[in-house]
Amino acid sequence: MDKIIISGGTGVGKTTRLINEYKKLIDSGVKSEEILVLLMNRNQSLSWREKSTFNISGKLVRTSFFGFVQNEITTFYPIILKNSPEIKEKTVKPVFLTFESSQYLLSMLVSSRRNLSSGLDSISDRDSKIAIDISSDFVKAVAASLSYKDIGARLYSALEIQNDEKKAIFAEVDKIIEDYRKRCLECGVMDFAMAIDFYNSILLKDEEYISSLKKRYKYLIVDNLEEVVPVQADFISMFLDIVEGAYISYNKDGGYGSIFGGNKEYVENVVLKKCKIENIEEKPFTCKKEMVEFSDMLFDAITEPNKASRLSVDGTSIIRTPEAVLRSDMLEQVSETVINLLGNGYNPQDIALVSTFADVVTEYVIESKLKKYNVKLTNIARKSRFIDNKFVYALITFAYLCHPDENIIPTKDDVRALVGMLLNIDSIRSSILANIVCSQNPFAEFPPVESEDIIDRIGYSNVKRYNFIRDWINEYRKGEPIDIDIFFQRVFTEILLVCGAEEQDIIDIKRLIDSSHNFKETISRFNTLDINKGFLTMVKNGVKSAESIFDMEERGGENEIVLCTPMTYLSNSLSHKAILMIGISSPHWIPRCAKEISNPYVLSPTWNVGDIYTEEIEEENQKKNVAIVLRALIKRCNEKFITFESKYSSDGFENDGVLTTLF
Repeated sequence: MDKIIISGGTGVGKTTRLINEYKKLIDSGVKSEEILVLLMNRNQSLSWREKSTFNISGKLVRTSFFGFVQNEITTFYPIILKNSPEIKEKTVKPVFLTFESSQYLLSMLVSSRRNLSSGLDSISDRDSKIAIDISSDFVKAVAASLSYKDIGARLYSALEIQNDEKKAIFAEVDKIIEDYRKRCLECGVMDFAMAIDFYNSILLKDEEYISSLKKRYKYLIVDNLEEVVPVQADFISMFLDIVEGAYISYNKDGGYGSIFGGNKEYVENVVLKKCKIENIEEKPFTCKKEMVEFSDMLFDAITEPNKASRLSVDGTSIIRTPEAVLRSDMLEQVSETVINLLGNGYNPQDIALVSTFADVVTEYVIESKLKKYNVKLTNIARKSRFIDNKFVYALITFAYLCHPDENIIPTKDDVRALVGMLLNIDSIRSSILANIVCSQNPFAEFPPVESEDIIDRIGYSNVKRYNFIRDWINEYRKGEPIDIDIFFQRVFTEILLVCGAEEQDIIDIKRLIDSSHNFKETISRFNTLDINKGFLTMVKNGVKSAESIFDMEERGGENEIVLCTPMTYLSNSLSHKAILMIGISSPHWIPRCAKEISNPYVLSPTWNVGDIYTEEIEEENQKKNVAIVLRALIKRCNEKFITFESKYSSDGFENDGVLTTLF
């Protein structure tokens, strides 16, 4: 069997062809476990699962590249231990850091380095924000097969303005990454970057492991080759040499993942030359001819503005709604347009709303207008924070009150929400109790309520419930603090269960408990860290709750309109009859690629060390990225692409985005 690249533009049926070839292989007698299917993310994995069901007993190896790497490292961990003296804690299998745990550890190191050195003094960002950027640098460097030791020097060498202050910043970046990696490995834990590094530098260089790969797999299937990072491209190239055949899809329009480390140029040099290329020349089945022509013209207008003329919309397929003054007015226009579409025969599942700000305000305004039409708006871009659920919020506040030694003092709003829910009283009476609780010194606590006036206003039965909670907290404080995950379970069953939690509340509470348990399992390896305080601090700083695979499966109901960001829309491989693009006048459609201590283009194998990353290069990359994204969006729109814009943003600033000048 040949190794085949199925090449074509957006929406021409590349994935469908891959799935059909997958089915043919299994129907021909190939064992399912002998076919490695690498997909972009779990959204794509769900789509594949829906479209390819088999009556077989064998295992389906359908995963993302990182999922595959993590499984391989776990299985072949003895080889890692034998070849890595850095790992001091010898266990049967490694512990993988969650995103939350990784960010917490890096934040702690950033805070520590700020106390020890002045290198980061010129950066005004919070420790948590710096930690995210440093983590991004680490991941992108390893994903590009670059040494983590060279990250700071590489980024610094590309700056237009170089001085001692900036040099000190990147020296600190290198030091933090080195300390973070060393401490993690000593304790036998690793994150995404470390896992990729060990897989690439140890397992793929071990003859025993390579022999195992050859025995296990005969075929390779890869979707969205244009989005893969360089280290994955190297893996695919190696894998092509050991399998009998392969089917790989490739979008010749280009990938939209360059900001995350994807490298189309590298992929073409490393993978495409090893395969037979079959071009799909058909027009996209996800849109009509007018959409294809407009998307291509828009791409040219953005990337080569001096050569392109202003585009005109046809008013039928491509519709530009007149500019509103305020963002709130624009959202009213969006709501009215959705209602008109529904009245003209469109079903809710035919409509998608795409915005750079798929935020809670946008969601609330539009959803409130659609309620009377029995239509649900599903925001697939916004991962809710833990505290967005009132039960979880109450559990967190309860934890603050029960652990005064952690010195995380709840606010009056925190306590008001807690007592309002626990006592089932209105905001006025709950505010009275919250003021009493928060006025205690040196820490908030539930004092006895003895004033007859307060008892009359709160109600005797409510005061009785208040005293029960007060006694529970005081009794808990007398003993040693218990692990935070066990604490949450106990508070829910003994205190909150009577408050009438619904199914979604139970799911959110379970997420909190699972997350706190995972945090404990990893952070407990670092014996010097306070687990309870670490988790509560992390939640207070606004960590997002993880989305379950079950949530994703329930999306796309008959009465659901999708709201999301452009990247979320494309990564979910969606397509709709009507796409409403919200806020084209916003400058956020063309975000910066390079940040103060992060630059995905410099942390790339195709970047020449010593070159300067100029503002001209940055502007070119920004435009190219948004051009690729918009072309892909429009080619996933079958009938109507409608744009909306406002003169002022939600913050009251005048929008100055360049997209409005191109239509």
